[in-house]
Amino acid sequence: MTTKAELKTFFENGNVPGQEQFWAWMDSYWHKEEAIDATSTRYTNTQPTTYQVGGVPIGTSFDQMPVQEVLDFIFYGKQQRSLTITTTPPDAVVTINGVIGNTLNVYEGANVSYTVERPGYFSKTASVKVTEDMTIHVALEPDLSNTEIKFKIHTTAANQQVPIAMLRTSDTQTLAKITYGDGQSTTVSVPQYDGSQSWTDNEGNIHYIDNGNTFYHTYEVAGDYEVTINAGANVNYVRFCEGLISDPAGYMVPTINNYIQEISVFRSDSLTNLDYTFAGLSKANVGPNFKLETPQVASMNATFYGFGVGREFDSFPADMLSQISLPTALRGTFFRAGLKKILPGFLDSLTELVSVFECFKNSKLGKGYYSGVDAGQYPTMAVQGSNDFVPVSLFWKNPKLKDISHVFNYIGEGWFGNLSSGYLAYFVIRRELFWNGKTAGNLNGTIQSAFYAFGKCNRVLCEPNILKHAPNMVYLGGIFTQTNQMQHPVGWATMVPVAASETEVYRFSENNGNYTAVPVAGKGLTFDLRLMFPDISYPKVTCISGAFTVAATGSTMGFQHQIDYTTNGQVAKLDLSMSGTDFLSKFPNAKAGSMDAYAKLMLGQTGGTESDKNDGRHGVFYRLDQDSRISDKTTLPSLIFNNAIPY
Repeated sequence: MTTKAELKTFFENGNVPGQEQFWAWMDSYWHKEEAIDATSTRYTNTQPTTYQVGGVPIGTSFDQMPVQEVLDFIFYGKQQRSLTITTTPPDAVVTINGVIGNTLNVYEGANVSYTVERPGYFSKTASVKVTEDMTIHVALEPDLSNTEIKFKIHTTAANQQVPIAMLRTSDTQTLAKITYGDGQSTTVSVPQYDGSQSWTDNEGNIHYIDNGNTFYHTYEVAGDYEVTINAGANVNYVRFCEGLISDPAGYMVPTINNYIQEISVFRSDSLTNLDYTFAGLSKANVGPNFKLETPQVASMNATFYGFGVGREFDSFPADMLSQISLPTALRGTFFRAGLKKILPGFLDSLTELVSVFECFKNSKLGKGYYSGVDAGQYPTMAVQGSNDFVPVSLFWKNPKLKDISHVFNYIGEGWFGNLSSGYLAYFVIRRELFWNGKTAGNLNGTIQSAFYAFGKCNRVLCEPNILKHAPNMVYLGGIFTQTNQMQHPVGWATMVPVAASETEVYRFSENNGNYTAVPVAGKGLTFDLRLMFPDISYPKVTCISGAFTVAATGSTMGFQHQIDYTTNGQVAKLDLSMSGTDFLSKFPNAKAGSMDAYAKLMLGQTGGTESDKNDGRHGVFYRLDQDSRISDKTTLPSLIFNNAIPY
């Protein structure tokens, strides 16, 4: 038979076809006098039949089947054959001719299409002609593009066994490929997540975690290596430290991993849990453009516990968390971490955040931050907030925040540097830090709980009226416990302006030994509790236990001590002594019996009687009775001065 395309070339304009070409044309078509060969006409319909017709069973499809064969099929039927498809992994889903299942009975000679699928693997689709009872095995290739992690390690001796990572899956199984950077790689089977081990935080919340085994690799030669981990779509947890140890307080403490030096890539669409993921990496830092590209993460408890503490570093990238929005709490997320500064915008993506309990506690925030800063420039920085290591806008995008307890407890080792003059610098507490959600629509903050929020920071100065934007505050227990040296001089004849109100500072003068302090327009800082809490009443506050204690005795220690800076080249003198009765009256509902169960749990009081511990004022002025700064101390209840809390 001559093709139609070739026949057309015989009869183009100007051609004179010959006998052979005419005959070829006629021999290529059926003539009415000829019987059409039933085996030469073919029938195709890929839609499976829905009714049985003669010997043709339901579900039969036709692909280029000769009409003769179709008719014989109807009248005489065909022999049945079975097609079975086995898979790796064994729980992959098989679909044969549109029907889910591993086995299908078809007629002999049938063309069958099938698809094999499983999350975390590339699917396969193929067809086969079934000429006998057949079994086909299909091995799927793992899709390792969902998760990518890259980090650098450093080994110091030959044949060191290094903990690489602990990987877990939410599925029955998945695979990961680990490239070790020394020319070797391994494909590993990732175990299922087993969150059977529990720990309880200081708020009484119970957390569950998998404390299982880690993958290891032995490096024959000491040196630096870059490790890459690629994993499938079902990996839901990664951790780098070898294990977690329960401490006497019930917390889980990470083992130390000094091998990892820098993490450059951490990307996954399936990770949901970053609890303790980077904990214990004491020598590690992150790359300059590092992001946690993990949008499904919902839990970040103790994620960076102790991260970089052995090397200390400036800050995490401002947008490191920008792809994470689901967590409602950052409990101990950066506990003991080595960062010294938080960049503006760091928490902006976390719009569902309710608690930052212990988030930066015991971290290196502010440690030595102002060392060497010119003492003449520091007062402007301190007052204007132009060089803060905790940005005032930290919570401005977190409109639901309620709990800031312990958030900055004992940061920077309580030392924020010595200025060029040798004088101390301070952690300045700003009132708009409490205005969470300011740029997200909140007219005021929603913070209610601030237990130990700035406890043991030792050296603090405050803006006046710190609760101006926190009208819902209930718990102030331990908020400024164990403060230490608090004063305004930062160099000879150089000082931070002393606030007289939000909009005024004191102008000091001396005339013939008489010292005066006159309020004038300006902006300053204070450690005067009456300026920090200027309202007549804070009726929602029920707990101020241990709130304003001092760490040691001394004329420059703690709140309300007398200002006398004449020995520092200033003419500044100011008596800050106050009536304890008048100040405590600002908190009418912090009283006997006002301590609820939550407040007792959070404070963990160790001193006083049970009756004392039920009083919302217990130990509020511990060690402030060392001199005359509380003018009516002899008439106040003794529980006011108890050493009530374990700090």
